[in-house]
Amino acid sequence: MHETFVPWDSAVRYLGLVLDSRLYTKNLQVFAKKTAVVLCNISPLLTRDSTLTQPLRLTLYNLLTRSILTSAAPVCSPTCPSNYLKLQIIQSKCLRVIGNYTRRTPTSHMHDTLNIKFIPVIIHQPTAKFLLTALHTQPPDPTNRELYYSRSAKTCKKYKHKRPKHMLLQ
Repeated sequence: MHETFVPWDSAVRYLGLVLDSRLYTKNLQVFAKKTAVVLCNISPLLTRDSTLTQPLRLTLYNLLTRSILTSAAPVCSPTCPSNYLKLQIIQSKCLRVIGNYTRRTPTSHMHDTLNIKFIPVIIHQPTAKFLLTALHTQPPDPTNRELYYSRSAKTCKKYKHKRPKHMLLQ
């Protein structure tokens, strides 16, 4: 009989997340790398030579870059502030390009003029909302079978052929 062993590893990939012992440091590094790749790919659309308007650039940023930065926010929210700082640096780079700001422009000024929140605020708001809904929802009662079966019986329809049976056999 052939025995197989599961190798030991310090980090585990589960549902697209890298779970490790240092509170998702590797996971946030993966998010930062993915964001950097996307930013390099869309940088011609975000520069000042682009024909896109600033609201369109912000929409493009929100759809592509910020969605990667804040994915799995409820899971990664208990991480240390230095990890948030890494993500905030990437967001600040994006905002500098979008708003055509110099390197000496304060981050708070960029966020105020472009109406974008800081990364910890962006991550903690959905986390708080998720935790509140998780606390107030009750699991369904498995003993109440009538509720489950009555819904499924009403939604199922009997399949009917458009042609008569004798036409299908020919």
